[in-house]
Amino acid sequence: MSNCRQSSVGPRLGPAATLTALLLALVLVALGCGSNEQGGPDTTVLPPITTAQGGTGTAEVTMTGFAYEPATLTISVGETVTWVNEDTARHDVIADNGEFASDLFGQGESFSFTFQAAGTYPYHCGVHPGMTGTVIVQ
Repeated sequence: MSNCRQSSVGPRLGPAATLTALLLALVLVALGCGSNEQGGPDTTVLPPITTAQGGTGTAEVTMTGFAYEPATLTISVGETVTWVNEDTARHDVIADNGEFASDLFGQGESFSFTFQAAGTYPYHCGVHPGMTGTVIVQ
């Protein structure tokens, strides 16, 4: 005879079902499926990406809707920024001071640059001059 007692609360979930439920809960949290106090969707606006001090991090800028997002990014010396094209149009990334420049790249492709000196680095898309951004390196 077994010493295990079955709960009368409900059916027991197997390990796969428990893991699936846990993963689903984590995905929902990660996607921000919350609500505000009035019961509507959470519309919290987050500040631009800022990486931790120390010079070993990476940050990402997406190119979407013919804009760089975030338009202004603050990082530490030695950190790398990766621009990822999410538009169907081809874009490039060109520093106004000539410090860095990418070739044109398409949807799903990326360009990375590591910033070795403090300063403010405005940049633009050579094909779409209205696309502008700035990296601030501290």
